[in-house]
Amino acid sequence: MKRVALFPSAFHPSLGGVEELTGQLALQMVKKGGGVLICTNRWPRALPAKEWWKGVLVHRFPFRLPEDNLKARVSFRLTGMRILGEVVRALVRFRAEVVHVHCVSANAWYAARAAEALGLPLVVSSHGERTMDANGLYEKSPLYNRILRDVLGRARWVTACSKATLGDLQTYWGRDFLNGQSVVYGGVGEDAFCAASAWQHPVPYIFALGRLVKQKGFSELLKAFALADVPGVNLLLAGEGPERETLTELRDSLGLCGKVHFVGRADRAQVRSLFSGCIGLVVPSLREPMGIVALEGMAAGKPLVVSAVDGLREIVPEGPEARHVAPGDVGQLAEGIVWLANRRETGSATGLGERVADFLWANIAQKYAEIYEKIARRQFDGDSGRIAWGRALTFG
Repeated sequence: MKRVALFPSAFHPSLGGVEELTGQLALQMVKKGGGVLICTNRWPRALPAKEWWKGVLVHRFPFRLPEDNLKARVSFRLTGMRILGEVVRALVRFRAEVVHVHCVSANAWYAARAAEALGLPLVVSSHGERTMDANGLYEKSPLYNRILRDVLGRARWVTACSKATLGDLQTYWGRDFLNGQSVVYGGVGEDAFCAASAWQHPVPYIFALGRLVKQKGFSELLKAFALADVPGVNLLLAGEGPERETLTELRDSLGLCGKVHFVGRADRAQVRSLFSGCIGLVVPSLREPMGIVALEGMAAGKPLVVSAVDGLREIVPEGPEARHVAPGDVGQLAEGIVWLANRRETGSATGLGERVADFLWANIAQKYAEIYEKIARRQFDGDSGRIAWGRALTFG
């Protein structure tokens, strides 16, 4: 294992797929004797600039960029070089050997230039940010597209969380990444296989989990649940996000107030309990670069109904324990809900659980470790690690 500086777009206390992967990768690396530093955006600004998370040092920097307003551009010009210098000094103190970006945002611009300043190899891992950003960032921001192209061009190795995501990146880039590329999926921990006490709910329930944003397809799920009209079965939806109010109004307008329940933000213990108690999982995403939620449902031994989209098709095999439905197709989704409801007495889906063993975090961390071994070089040798600071704040 190398001494790796991980640059996720967001991290604890924020919750999400990138945050989960970064934390699990860090813990696995420490377990195997590697060194880990986490550098992420300091947002909200009230978060501490530095703290320890489960034995791993976390640095938070106010990663500023010249956004499309005067205040942001002035702030970037006044403070950007200082922030970049702080990042470089943190990497020097840590004695980093590899810089690894997870999900390209403002974090990636600073990571790439700090890596260049120190002559360190850069790994860039895409987690579907081009298609899954809730605000459609890459659809409307020339700045972030320039940053993405810039860091892809600087990367010694590019990974993506699914074949679909890697294919999208290659199309976007216009060719293969000559320095190296591979698919490295997200994963699950061994605790996902452990028995947990079932969530207490008065009637059998189907479970859905995720950030409440349009891409997750929860509006279509509520419409499908109303269409399915399964007696004696509820739908529990865990997660928070900007669509919460819209989904609540939709639930009420569909007459599902007593049958659809919003659990809100759930921690790991609560999620395991919800999986344990459900009769099946629905992942109705309109787009999904990979789908850790589906892996967790498989590990819990639950039957699944998933959208036949992007990475979900790659990790969830269609068969007697899982059904694929066309993304956004309310009719097919309703049929899947009826299928799950009719399976309530069938028992667990053990075949799916066996497949998930390939996605344990230890195995995922090993795949990254193999990439680090291929590209890592110690280059703290004087002038070889310097850049022209007058050009440091340029883009592309």
